Amino acid sequence: MKDYTDTARLIHSAMERRYACKRFSVEKQISEEDLNLILEAGRLSPSSFGIEHWHFFVTRDKKILDRLYEACFAQENIRTAAALITIGVRTAPAYHPESDFIRSRSERFPGGYPQFVDEYRGYWDFLVQTGSVESWARAQGYIAAANMMTLAASLGIDSCAIEGYKEESVLTILQLPRRDWRVSLLVPLGYRDEPVREKIRMPKESIVTEITL
Repeated sequence: MKDYTDTARLIHSAMERRYACKRFSVEKQISEEDLNLILEAGRLSPSSFGIEHWHFFVTRDKKILDRLYEACFAQENIRTAAALITIGVRTAPAYHPESDFIRSRSERFPGGYPQFVDEYRGYWDFLVQTGSVESWARAQGYIAAANMMTLAASLGIDSCAIEGYKEESVLTILQLPRRDWRVSLLVPLGYRDEPVREKIRMPKESIVTEITL
């Protein structure tokens, strides 16, 4: 049990350390090993029905980062990032129960596609009826982003979750067709080049309520 407790404390310490970094050092780069560990945290993240809706588009080219800086309302952490992960998700047709994407994802599971689709089809109908297919897909990217940012913090690497972007421009810069892709979130990574800001959170007592009968 001690090993689990020690691990939990390390994760908690990383979460305490992490904050929304607004400017990174342009001198310090992220090692391939560390970047791969961060991406692995995204890959291992949970997703609805285990579909793994995401694709991680990694950018380190400064010319591309400069263009994305303009597409993200001139946020300095985009331009100064050592690496930028854009989390893309497929558009609604990809999640249709009979799509090639769903077939390929579900064939990995016990029972394969036939068993998967029997359970999935009802939820797909619910998503269509509520008009929430793409918002559902985008939400999965947030799970991966949180895990990647926590893992990065455990390595001493700073990050920020970017929701402010012109989607059409981001897709164009990354050469992704709009008919196939949506942007879930952008996560710039690097080593901070700014004073650390105080982490401000509400106390647990004000945000947790236990419901009992």
